Amino acid sequence: MKVNSTGLGKTVMVAHFADLVAVEDGGRPAMRLNIEATEPVHWSIKATVGGDDLRTFARLFLRPANFFYVLKLLIAGSKLDHPESR
Repeated sequence: MKVNSTGLGKTVMVAHFADLVAVEDGGRPAMRLNIEATEPVHWSIKATVGGDDLRTFARLFLRPANFFYVLKLLIAGSKLDHPESR
């Protein structure tokens, strides 16, 4: 995946999903998504998501245009091109 960060200007980072694990957040069940950025910097990004976040994602994912586009990417999608150095 390519990731843009407003703190890095127009730099595009290369990243990938590392894992998704069940956690407790303040005594409530949640999921932690770990993302590893590898180029041009090595950052470990952790996002803790709760039920409300997952419901929002599911609503966005299940919109017909998004759902069918995701299916198309799963079936025929290829790797993204490497970002150019800027």
